[in-house]
Amino acid sequence: MVNAPGLPEPPFSEIEAWLREHAPPRRRESARAIYELQPSQSNRQLSFVYVPYSPLSEGHWADAARIADYAAAMPAGAARVLDIGPGDGWPSLPLAASRPELDVVGVDPSAVRAAVCTANAARLELANARFAQADAALLPFAAGSFDGAVAASSLEETDSPEAVFAEIARVLRPGGVLRVSYQNWGRLDAPEFETVNLWGGRRRAVSREAGKGERVLVYSYARRVQEPPLERRYTLVLPAGGEAERLHSDALMTAAQAPRAYGETLLEGPWAALGVPLLRRLAPLALDSTVLELRRWTTPWLVAALRAAGFSQARGTAHPGELGRHFARDLLASDGMAEVAPSFEQTVADIGRTALALPGDEMVVAVR
Repeated sequence: MVNAPGLPEPPFSEIEAWLREHAPPRRRESARAIYELQPSQSNRQLSFVYVPYSPLSEGHWADAARIADYAAAMPAGAARVLDIGPGDGWPSLPLAASRPELDVVGVDPSAVRAAVCTANAARLELANARFAQADAALLPFAAGSFDGAVAASSLEETDSPEAVFAEIARVLRPGGVLRVSYQNWGRLDAPEFETVNLWGGRRRAVSREAGKGERVLVYSYARRVQEPPLERRYTLVLPAGGEAERLHSDALMTAAQAPRAYGETLLEGPWAALGVPLLRRLAPLALDSTVLELRRWTTPWLVAALRAAGFSQARGTAHPGELGRHFARDLLASDGMAEVAPSFEQTVADIGRTALALPGDEMVVAVR
């Protein structure tokens, strides 16, 4: 069930209707449709995991402040923390580095993602972070076996979010804390919009050497609707080389000029040519066609759902990443960074604690 009860799904867009007729997609969950194909979820640009923190980067201030916030949210005496959907190892790995007394366990339904995380932990020599393939709706852990849990833009990728919330509540001890960031669907820039994302991937069985396998090209079309809150994502997997590579490369050059949302190309104005006109040429070459449907939510919905799942408390807060980004932007604009940069770690720790205490509707903290 994608939508809230009683809310009818909107009719298919022109692109959705075309894909369903000319490249009928198989229904897949996000781990299989998207994340199994990604050698890296961040093009190896993820702060700390791949790129050391730099005080000269607004993004690094934002990321480091979020890690400080996650660390500050953990209850006193915490020893074991669960990360749901760590991707390439974020926030698991920087959290484990900042709190070496914690045993951080990351779970992801994608075996590829778990392997990438494990490889990154070994490269960074973080013995207190480990990873496993597991479904968050059926966690392989005993009740009350974790002191804390974190999730960064991952809970909304699950097919059954309420089941995942209940499982997290089950494995947290009484007084255990969940700290979660997510896409707040109440903040969409428009009632509805469509995007395209073009990238290179790998189709492979999981091997000991993370990142190896058959090179493929990916065309991903997403439709985001504010009411009812949903996202549908269609993915064509294309062979590398030949006509598919030429069309994909040309489309990438076109997309580079386009306005963007959520890091993807907006299908508007002249860039609408990346929709059906391009699909007419790509679809006959596709190796696979999939669709995933995801429920989205607002902060009030998430707070209520966590309480219904067994959390004794849940509340919205400010976002440490936004506080960190604006702090850094002001310093850079005023040439004040040189003075503050030496205290980068202490300053982001202060920002993280501040965000956790401030009321808001951008992140949620919940107590079991």
